[in-house]
Order: sequence, then structure tokens, then C-alpha cells
Amino acid sequence: MAISSEFLQLSLILIVAAFAIPISRKVSVIEIPILIGLGILFGPVLGIISHGFAINFMSQFATVGIGLLGIMIILYSESHRIDIRLFRRLLSKIVLLDTLGLLITAFVTAFLFSLITGAPLIIGFIFGAIISPTDPASVIPLLRRMTLSEDVTGTLIGESMFNDPLSIILFYLGIALIAPGISQVTIFSDLNVRFGIYAATLLYLMMQILIPAVSGIAVGFLIIYLNKIFNFENLLLGLILGIILLEFAFFEALSLTPFPAIIATGAVIGNFSEKSIFWEREANFQANLAVLAQSIIFLLLGSIITLGQITSYILLGIIMSLVVMFVARPASVFPSILLASLRRSRVKFGNKVKWFISLVGPRGVVSVVLSAIPYSLGLEYHISILIKWGPVLSVSAIFVVLLSIILTTVYSPTVGRKLIPPPKD
Repeated sequence: MAISSEFLQLSLILIVAAFAIPISRKVSVIEIPILIGLGILFGPVLGIISHGFAINFMSQFATVGIGLLGIMIILYSESHRIDIRLFRRLLSKIVLLDTLGLLITAFVTAFLFSLITGAPLIIGFIFGAIISPTDPASVIPLLRRMTLSEDVTGTLIGESMFNDPLSIILFYLGIALIAPGISQVTIFSDLNVRFGIYAATLLYLMMQILIPAVSGIAVGFLIIYLNKIFNFENLLLGLILGIILLEFAFFEALSLTPFPAIIATGAVIGNFSEKSIFWEREANFQANLAVLAQSIIFLLLGSIITLGQITSYILLGIIMSLVVMFVARPASVFPSILLASLRRSRVKFGNKVKWFISLVGPRGVVSVVLSAIPYSLGLEYHISILIKWGPVLSVSAIFVVLLSIILTTVYSPTVGRKLIPPPKD
């Protein structure tokens, strides 16, 4: 019986991922750029991991892609560690970075993308929305390897965990302005017709965040209550993973982002479940699964780009990466934190901390997934502007993701040591 090439490529991904951690220890570099480099080596350079397999596995596996499923697993595992006390203390900073900061990033990038490429401003706006969210799959393992205060790490992790919904809303707003009749933007288009663009945006944002978050809180407490009655013991692992997958599928079917629900469920379980060996096993299992998901995602990120795309778009990719990292990101962080500091707060960040936060903003899987949509919609609905600019959006976003992850993970430890003193014991 012949073994499928996809099965062999998947086995290679798992094997190569296992070697990334010992290699990173040998060279004293965090494993993320090692994983991306191995992905590029076995993907576009050697051609062992095919471009088609990498794209399909990342964005089409189980119709949504291993990228989004991996983020789901990572966010649930990390939400176990959310300190509600710390989160409340940093709430204003996180909220402003995820709203004002994200909007500034999107609009600054939109203008410069259009200026540099000659694309219509609406295309620039879509690109700005695509690359505006920071990536928890990159931020979390990076910060776990650094010695920083909990206020700094909490702000960056909180920002990365909660900024996807608004970026997705901005993205579909751009699509709706180009093609308001397509099915993917039906909810937003209906709200726009009834209430106007500004009220529709606000209502859509509330729907995307409040409904899943409240549902996730209820599910978390329900799991804890049911376990007290039935005592699932080791099967807590399967029960919770199944429920998280169900949350993901349910909200995806409603065209709502599932991430607030998943984060809320994990935070409730992490903060309110009783301390027992079965809950500890569940947390350890989810943490190990998250590490595996991260490894697969970063290997695939290195594999999805082709040599032709590298040679054709490398200059534009480098320019846009520098624009996003060193122009749009600082332009969004400083006013957001300044505005948050105007209210009475025990947490005050100096300019050095602001600069560090400005320099730590890698993009990731959500950007890659969103970047593939415009060209697909253009082909499906015969939208010429999306057919023309879709490939440029996709490849440019991939470059921004790859370079922002690689550069950030390389320079952040050094920058952190120079800008931020170690926390006091």
C-alpha cells in the first residue's frame, strides 16, 4: 500500500520540530527563527515540504486550517495563566493598544502601502487590517524566555491575545466597501444598511467580543461545576479539548470570532478550578499541545513562501516589514500608552519601556490566514481589483510576518536588557 506524500510531509514536520529546541539551545537563540529557517530550508529551498501542502495545511485543514486551530490551542493554554488581578490593573493599556493602537497601525500602514505600491487606498486599508494584530504564538514564547516585570509581559501578552477581533472587523469592513453583496460580509452589511457605518462598526465589534466572552465565562464555570458532580478525572483532558473545539466550531458557524470565548473559558478554569492532580494534568497536557501547535505553525510559515515569491517581492517585503515594525508600531504604542496613563493608575511606563513595547510586535498566523482571502474572493466573485492586488497583499503579508518574527525574536532579548532593568525580587 502506497503511503501518501502528505503523510510523509506531516511526519517530517513533526520530526524536524523536535530538533528545533535542541538546536536553539546549542546556538543560544529562541526556537522561533530556527523553526522558520528549517521551514524555509525544507520548503522552498529543498522542496521536501511542498508549497501546496503547506498552504492547505495552514489554511484549509478541517476547512479552517491548522493555523487557526493552533492559535485556539495556544490561547486556551495561555489563558490558564491569566492573573485576573494583573489583568484588571493593566486593562486600560491593553484596551487602548487593542483599539486605538490597532487603528493607528492599520491606517499608517494603509497609507504607506498605497504610497509605495501605487495600490488604491482601499487595498492599502485591507493590507493594514491584515497585518495590524500582533501574534500570541510569537509573543508568548518570546517573553517566557526573558526576565521582565509582570506589568510589561502582561501588557504585551494581553494585547496579543485580544487584538484579533478588531483587525478581523477592519478587514471585512474593507471587503464590504469593495463588494457589499458577498456572503462573507452579510452581517456587517446588514448592520451598515440599518444603522450606518459608524454604529454598524461599533455594534459588530461588540457582537464579536461580548457574546463570545460572556459565553466562554459561562462555559468555564459550567465545566468546573460538572466536574464536581461527575469527577471526570483523567478524561478532563478530552472533555475540555472537546468543548474548546466545540466553542471554536460554534462561533465560526455564527461568523463570530471564537477567541474571546476560548480565552474566557481558559481564564475561568485557570483561576477558579480546584487544585488537584487531574486539573494539573489537564493544564500540562494543554501546555504541551500548545508547544506542538507553535512548532507546526512556525515550520509551515517558513514553507508557504516560494523561491519565485522571494525573488519577486523581497524588496517590497523588506520595506513593508520595516514600515510596520519601526514606523506604524511605535506610532501606535506611544499615544495608546500615553492616553492610558492619563487616568489614575499604579502602573506607569517610562519612555524606555514604551520603546521596548514598540519594538516587540511580531505578526503571525491570523495575518497569514487573512492575507489569502482577498484573492480567493476575487476569483470566486470575479472582483477584478482583488484579483489584481490579492497576490501582492498575500506575499507582502507573509514577508511582514516572517521578518517581524525573526527580527523581533533576535533583537528583543538584547533590547530588553538595555532598556528595562530586571524586576525586583
